[in-house]
Amino acid sequence: MKKLIMIVIVMGCLVTTSGLQAKEIDMVKVFPEISGMTKGKPEMYTPDNLYEYINGAAEVFLSYDFQELAALTYENPQKHSLTIDIYRHSDARNGFGIYSQEKPVKGDFLTIGAQGYYEKGVLNFVKGSYYVKMSGFDLGEKDKTVMSEAAAKIARGLSGPTHFPLPVTCLPGKGKIKNSEKFIAKNFLGHSFLHSAFIAEYEEKGEKFQIFIIQVADTKEAKKIEDDYFKFAKGKGMEVSIHGTFFRFSDPYYRSNGKMNIEAKGQYVFGLFSDNMDRVYYYMNRLKKNLEKLHSSL
Repeated sequence: MKKLIMIVIVMGCLVTTSGLQAKEIDMVKVFPEISGMTKGKPEMYTPDNLYEYINGAAEVFLSYDFQELAALTYENPQKHSLTIDIYRHSDARNGFGIYSQEKPVKGDFLTIGAQGYYEKGVLNFVKGSYYVKMSGFDLGEKDKTVMSEAAAKIARGLSGPTHFPLPVTCLPGKGKIKNSEKFIAKNFLGHSFLHSAFIAEYEEKGEKFQIFIIQVADTKEAKKIEDDYFKFAKGKGMEVSIHGTFFRFSDPYYRSNGKMNIEAKGQYVFGLFSDNMDRVYYYMNRLKKNLEKLHSSL
């Protein structure tokens, strides 16, 4: 297994889970008028029949708590077309999550909604719980212009914040690879008790690693996550030691990544895989400061 140093933070950077949920809107009314093109008839899909539209990809969207899809195709007299799909997920985390699974690390990123990106014939963006995918066919030199203008109109009609979910802002800036942020919906690190995770890729002195953030509901859940992890490690014969305010032990699945360093405090559990204590202390302290700063601003 290729060695990675992985930092795991379980925290509640968001005030409440309900605060992530978007106000439902009539997505069909959001489709704009596009000069020189005629609207087709909108099609609606739910979790029960999404596979009819995107087949094999449906399971990924469903794993991010997909709620409904409105799809519509525009066409001009020359048979050039533009298809716009507006996906609504249950909250901003899942909207960001599905967007993050498809966005590139390097690309032509746009300030549409919380973020978007353009490739020839493709423009995708996220805003709150809404993930919008646009596909242009034979639009020629106006490809980007047509899609960008339509995307801006759609974004204005959608509810939700024009930024990523707040836990993403808790990720330290030092060493972070730009646009590498993602949200993993479930079974983080292969452990069901670790739930979901925000992650970002980092590189420091030629070494790559990941930072992770998971939100928990309350102090009780944070303590349970820590206890479940200890039980798992001890059940596999791993020794658990205490170092200051955090615990260290080997995860049987990730021994090559170094020791897991983890701490539960309040509603949060945070930690990292690393034998490099300078790195451990730096990122643990940086994350704590970012979290404290975020809460003081809410």
